[in-house]
Amino acid sequence: MEKPILATNIDGFLINHSAFIEPHRIWFDRVILLTKDNSFNKWKTSKNYFEGVNLAMEKLMPDATKEERTQKARGWYQEDVIHYIKLHPEVVNRQLAESLKKLKEKFTLALITTNTKDYIEKILKTANLEGIYKIIHASETSEEPSKSKIFQEFRKKYGEPKYYMTSRSKEAFEECTKLEILSIYFSQKEIDSEIKKLASRTITNIEGLRILD
Repeated sequence: MEKPILATNIDGFLINHSAFIEPHRIWFDRVILLTKDNSFNKWKTSKNYFEGVNLAMEKLMPDATKEERTQKARGWYQEDVIHYIKLHPEVVNRQLAESLKKLKEKFTLALITTNTKDYIEKILKTANLEGIYKIIHASETSEEPSKSKIFQEFRKKYGEPKYYMTSRSKEAFEECTKLEILSIYFSQKEIDSEIKKLASRTITNIEGLRILD
């Protein structure tokens, strides 16, 4: 009998969000240096930041295709994430990683991530998180990241997970609600009340994971 799928992400869950947000800021700092255009600062905190990415890459690679520009932009970012984790190994939640490994007895663990197919294995290797997930579903480097698209692709290819668990991203919980996927909000820190309302269940400690079935 096949085990039910427990899907997670890594940003803010197994790896602290700083490992993804700091490289995001560094990415735009690089653009400002290369273009000498300080107006790109505003995109660091924008929800629609990829509009800024597209504008930057049009300036830097005017003769390239949209796919080529996106691939280069996302490649830079993913390399910066890897470099940040190398410099700050403390961003990895080792205790949570060990608890997830034990859940493999009951679940097929799957990673659903907008990090890219070209780099996700390198990110996991750098963070010493290899061997946890049986299924890894990531985005294409040449495409803009889209949680909606990645969720729909996963469900079409692997079926519906029993649970999707993460520690941040209201967008991910909204997607679970839309697709009627049971979502688990795992937080060992301050609870986000908006996310808690969206989540099917909230777990606040490792012990809560151990009794998950």
